[in-house]
Amino acid sequence: MCAPLPRSLRCGRTIAKCEGVGMEPARQGLLLDRVVLVTGAGSGVGHGIAAALASRGWKVAVNDVDADLAHEVAAEVDGVAVAGDAYTDAATIVERCVEVCGRLDGLVNNAGKLRGGGLEALRHDEVADVMNLNFEAALKLMQHCLPHLEVTKGAVVNITSLAAGASQAGTGVFGASKAALASITRQAALEWGPRGVRVNAVAPGFVRTARGEATSAGTDIWEQRRAVVPLRRIGTPADVGAVVAFLLSDDAGYVSGQAVVVDGGLAAVPVPGSPPADPE
Repeated sequence: MCAPLPRSLRCGRTIAKCEGVGMEPARQGLLLDRVVLVTGAGSGVGHGIAAALASRGWKVAVNDVDADLAHEVAAEVDGVAVAGDAYTDAATIVERCVEVCGRLDGLVNNAGKLRGGGLEALRHDEVADVMNLNFEAALKLMQHCLPHLEVTKGAVVNITSLAAGASQAGTGVFGASKAALASITRQAALEWGPRGVRVNAVAPGFVRTARGEATSAGTDIWEQRRAVVPLRRIGTPADVGAVVAFLLSDDAGYVSGQAVVVDGGLAAVPVPGSPPADPE
């Protein structure tokens, strides 16, 4: 008799759900048994991505460094909880995902962090902490997932940021880490395209999450941000999840090496003080 799976590896409700047994026909859809690994999916944008993919028929392997959060979201989306640190446990996370679900069709590198502060005060360990998770962990996971994605002709979506191309004081090396991730997205698309693996990025603008709400309590920061977004609203994790789902789908089968900006038009806003274009 097989030993029971550890709690962090159990499917959201039952192993039968993970294996596609007893799933609603609408959930099975055209995706059949496609499996996607989403890192940092225990909260915020990652949670929204996991929910969006599950609603479109994907079996979601929910990764988070917090095992309890991973299990809670996995239960919500009828997925698999694969807890672990995306940087130190990359190989194990991928191995366990494939072991439980039998295949891998997609990877979403969402796990990340921001350590604020001016550049002059940054310590080496603080720089390494951000770069390790935001960039190197993503690269490790891509490397470990590649053999499986090559078999299924799968895809990778890396979550970058508008900060990859626009500086913001006091954010340390967050922007630099996301720029590095955007760069490796293009390089992987070039190198892995001949192997049938697509690699793209999604660059969110302002996205409202529970953590953001908590850190900005008592301020009008969200109203200030809303006022400068052309669509006059703040993005949601579901907005990001919908674009990720598209990039992983067959509808995006000829899209690779791209960074899709999801910002309500914010990137189109002129820099204050920019001169108008010369008339023709």
